[in-house]
Amino acid sequence: MDWKLKIDEDGHVVLQDGKPVYIDDKNKEIALNPPEMYHKILDLNKESKGHREKSEELRTTLSLFSEIEDLPAWKTDAEKAMETVKNFNEKEWLEVKKVEKLKEDMNKAFEERERKTKEAYSQIESTYGETIASKDQQIRNLMVTSKFASSPLFSGTDPKTILLPDVAESHFGKNFVVKENPKTKKLGLIAYYDNGDEVYSHIKPGELAEFDEAMEAIFDAYPGRDRLLRSAKRGSGSSDGTGEGDGSSNLAKLQKQHAEALGAKDISLAITLKNKIFKLQQELAKG
Repeated sequence: MDWKLKIDEDGHVVLQDGKPVYIDDKNKEIALNPPEMYHKILDLNKESKGHREKSEELRTTLSLFSEIEDLPAWKTDAEKAMETVKNFNEKEWLEVKKVEKLKEDMNKAFEERERKTKEAYSQIESTYGETIASKDQQIRNLMVTSKFASSPLFSGTDPKTILLPDVAESHFGKNFVVKENPKTKKLGLIAYYDNGDEVYSHIKPGELAEFDEAMEAIFDAYPGRDRLLRSAKRGSGSSDGTGEGDGSSNLAKLQKQHAEALGAKDISLAITLKNKIFKLQQELAKG
């Protein structure tokens, strides 16, 4: 599925009723609706869970009858075998060849049913596996794409970078995995740095960072960060308190700017400054 954001002549994302407009691989324009996407994600999650539970239930049931393909036919054969054995007299039991032939026939019947049962189970398991994988991919696309489309780094009237949401997702999307949050036990996005470490929140210590804060941290750690900032924000190292000067004075400047950002309710800027403060504190602790 090759969807692209619709961009106007000024390079801005086109919005329809406040929603970003995408162009699908058939050149059809579609405006994403976050509430509908959220409910769709929940529905798909429930559907995937139902498939998993049904697959597990089927696996358990089949394990009890792993050697039986057709229960009615097996019951009929078993009753016939029991009737044959019951009607044997002492003389017939002593006829070894007849008994051995009966055993051989029964073994062949069971082996054939076992083979067919395994083939049927393998096909069912494969089908459910493909269905679950497809649903999981749909959930990831909806959750990840919607977050990049609304990130202040890449979208809105004044995005902080020159990257369009779909371009940003193509590079940074690998840093986000859809999985169950170990603390909340709910399905969500877990962010990872390039070295594989999980991104933890500096705003809520001890908790995993939510998308916007995590994306800010990952972007700040990106080597080519400064080249991707919009021109009005490039070369602002001295203004954010990380220019020339000793570490303590820079830290004080950053902390002051962070307090001002919180007072102005500029959460995105506050997150960026908080990450810089944390990084500088680590450097000072090492030095």
